[in-house]
Amino acid sequence: MNANRIIDMIVRQVMRRLINKGVDKGFDVASRMGGGSDQGTDAPKRGNTTGPRPSQQLGQARRVTRQMRRFMKF
Repeated sequence: MNANRIIDMIVRQVMRRLINKGVDKGFDVASRMGGGSDQGTDAPKRGNTTGPRPSQQLGQARRVTRQMRRFMKF
């Protein structure tokens, strides 16, 4: 194996780790942006809830998407 190949392997491993850490950090930030108070519950809510209506949830999702797009320029 020549030196160029070894350097390429090392650079590839470092880049893979950095990208994975960045993606994980991005998902963590995105999950915190939602601010859901029912984290960890999988059961759907029934009856009269005090949460936002579906139209409000859609507006919030659009706003979050717009904010995320602003920071995700490639």
